Amino acid sequence: MHNKVRRGATVLGDGSAEFVLWVPSYGDVEVERVVVRAEGLRESALAAARGADGHWVARAQPTAPKVFYDYEVHARLRSSGERYISVVSDPYAREVHRDFRSVLATGPVARPDAFVRPALRDLLIYELHVYNFTAEDPTVRAAARGTYAGVIAKLPHLLDLGVNAIELMPVFDYSDPWQVGVRWNYITACHLCAPHRGYAEREDEARAEFIALVNACHAAGVAVIVDAVFNQVSRRFSYARIYDPRSDPRAAPDCASNPLLGNFGGTDPNPGSEPYRDKDWGGVDLDYARPAAMGFVRDVMRVWFDELGIDGMRFDHTLGFYHWKDQSVGAGAAAEAAREIGGEGCYRIAEHFSNDHNELELLKDSAFNSLWAKGFYYAADDALQGRGLAHLEARMNVRAEGFPDDKPPVVFLDNHDDERLSNRGAKPWWRIQPPTIALLTHPGVPMLYMGCEYAEDDRTRFASGLPRELNPLDWAQTEATAPLLRLHRAMGFLRRRVGALRTPGMTPIWRHENERVLIYGRGDGELAVIVALNFHDDPQTVRVPAPGGDGEWHEFLFNLKFTAHQGVMRFHGSDETLYERILVPGSYAHIYCRERVWSDAEWLDLFALDRT
Repeated sequence: MHNKVRRGATVLGDGSAEFVLWVPSYGDVEVERVVVRAEGLRESALAAARGADGHWVARAQPTAPKVFYDYEVHARLRSSGERYISVVSDPYAREVHRDFRSVLATGPVARPDAFVRPALRDLLIYELHVYNFTAEDPTVRAAARGTYAGVIAKLPHLLDLGVNAIELMPVFDYSDPWQVGVRWNYITACHLCAPHRGYAEREDEARAEFIALVNACHAAGVAVIVDAVFNQVSRRFSYARIYDPRSDPRAAPDCASNPLLGNFGGTDPNPGSEPYRDKDWGGVDLDYARPAAMGFVRDVMRVWFDELGIDGMRFDHTLGFYHWKDQSVGAGAAAEAAREIGGEGCYRIAEHFSNDHNELELLKDSAFNSLWAKGFYYAADDALQGRGLAHLEARMNVRAEGFPDDKPPVVFLDNHDDERLSNRGAKPWWRIQPPTIALLTHPGVPMLYMGCEYAEDDRTRFASGLPRELNPLDWAQTEATAPLLRLHRAMGFLRRRVGALRTPGMTPIWRHENERVLIYGRGDGELAVIVALNFHDDPQTVRVPAPGGDGEWHEFLFNLKFTAHQGVMRFHGSDETLYERILVPGSYAHIYCRERVWSDAEWLDLFALDRT
């Protein structure tokens, strides 16, 4: 545990409630008075005392299990003498009520259980949106659909896929009455220390229900990663309203006299990044040139790592707040803070940049230990579209790309930002099989996007390009459901059983461009696995080189025995014929393992036709 976050409201050892609001005078704004307005205290209005360094402190005795409160901040513009009052919720609130007031629980508080995180290289991540994941899942009880409890209900499904980490799309509380509804929350957030109440089965128990999700995941051996939006906040964010006398949530606030908000654009030198610099996406930037911004982010991280028990963060829109070659501000400083607060073993994942060289420079320079490597997504698309296999082969070879062994890329076929691969050439559904096998034999960290395991093809974006934020998964069974689920389960099983699949070792072996078959090996030193991927719709007969010594190999997908002789894979037919040209099924693969790490019973269970 690290230093506790003192700002916000807490219950002290003597049972009294302490309210601490950091709101210093800054620039043209002089803060003259702060009043705590509350329900559930002996006094309904408390005058806070001015403390050191801009802190205002008040204490009172609670009279109810929960105290509902907000702050009335009296300020004056020094230049004109104009006085104004801002009524705001607590920017450090751990819970938020539906009427925008902050909540302080005075009774026992839920705590996360201890957990030993899996190594980054051992992860198989599943990205999901808490609401959309189960909102229309008939296997989840009605009240739990679209909630943290709904995710808990689907843990057996995720474990069956081999998943051992979930990545939650933003769960910082949005709490913006001007933009209501279940939203992705990438644009803005109002309460960065509170789990989103819209994803709770009981709104007033959002914090406890989120911790219950974390504890359930940890009990199952599943790590929890949250998508952290640290470059912008809502116009309704308390620190935006306090320092802007207009206090109009429909307009961008005036940040000229603001201790932590302003304009802070990224400085990635790649020209492709220019459209994303200095862009607030409908909110307003945290200005990392102002020390208070980084102090606030560090406090938020302490809440999520120490109080809520998460295991890592994926930093959204890193491009927008990363200063090139400078780790003392912006995204680089945020990654270093996460390492310090969450520990060396926490996951610190940057969103992809727009240029490979710049991605690697960011990764090598900084405390990030992974990033979204979107190049694999494009390479799989090229292979599906018949544009050659060289791009995919290059993206599979992460060492040759320049990734450090201790900083593997996160790779994916689908994600929330882009249209699903099933809508980009992977139809009929069986065409998605070779990319799926490539993903799950990749030397990076594979990530599945919710629904990919059964070929969900609802479009993620409107024709205008805007995201379909309210877009529940369709869990109805389709013709693709059973075979794709079998494949994902089988590949998750194999990745767990074969340690070589979780190493950075990858050896390009052969590309049969005419036949559209890519062959590569996995493992450091002697190859432990050879994969032959067929992107052609029809079966292809090809030579499969087998580097290394002679010996037996065991094909996993069909449970067949092969023999390597003089560097070539051979198959003994039932009529004793020896085949040195191997038939690889269309839109499928062969996976040859040096060791047979499965039993017949396990193989039958994985590939049973009646298992859905």
